[in-house]
Amino acid sequence: MALTGLAATPAAAAASAPSAGAEAPGASASGFWACTVPAGKTYTDTDRRFLGDCNPSGYGTSYYVVDPADGIWACTVPSGFTYDDTDRRYRGACNPQGYGTAYRLREPRTGIWACTVPSGFSYTDTDRRFLGPCNPQGYGTSYLLVG
Repeated sequence: MALTGLAATPAAAAASAPSAGAEAPGASASGFWACTVPAGKTYTDTDRRFLGDCNPSGYGTSYYVVDPADGIWACTVPSGFTYDDTDRRYRGACNPQGYGTAYRLREPRTGIWACTVPSGFSYTDTDRRFLGPCNPQGYGTSYLLVG
């Protein structure tokens, strides 16, 4: 399987790969297009094509793979990270076929509000909101981390 064509194929999408993170305060992610997401990585965009590089006999999805980092918007929350905001869009970067949710990644540390309590941390306060940053579809709870 030649992946050299894959890097050039979704060039327009590469420019928009950090699309959900345009308003995010972190550095933009630089990465590569691949047919799978390696362990320890995340992805910020998808590209689904018929008879493309990731499936020569039907529809296949490629992923814009990046290293996880504080402040970027990503489609998964890798181990060792939490998130403090979500963005749910129809046919957005995280799902080219339906609704997908992007997460603003955060490195866990004392004093930040987060949507999960990572291993090794506790919390000193909570904030529950309807359609808030931790759940774009219903009630979500944020935690003020301490660790």
